[in-house]
Amino acid sequence: MKKLAIYLVFGSFVPYLFIFVLPFLPISNSLKTSFVPVLVILGEGMFWVGGLIVGKEVIKHYRGYINPMNWLKKRKTK
Repeated sequence: MKKLAIYLVFGSFVPYLFIFVLPFLPISNSLKTSFVPVLVILGEGMFWVGGLIVGKEVIKHYRGYINPMNWLKKRKTK
């Protein structure tokens, strides 16, 4: 169950990548604009469902790595 949750959390970025592919697809503009909110909701839903399964501590741990404000800070050694 934990593997599924981790795949959901890290796989939640895939729908956001499809948003950048949408302008190049040969479909109507109205269909493209309706896909954007669906992809955003799908990505957020995958992230939060995976986060609920994995647990609060793991999400908080990885959120520190994703936050750009923490990229240049030195990590504390234990």
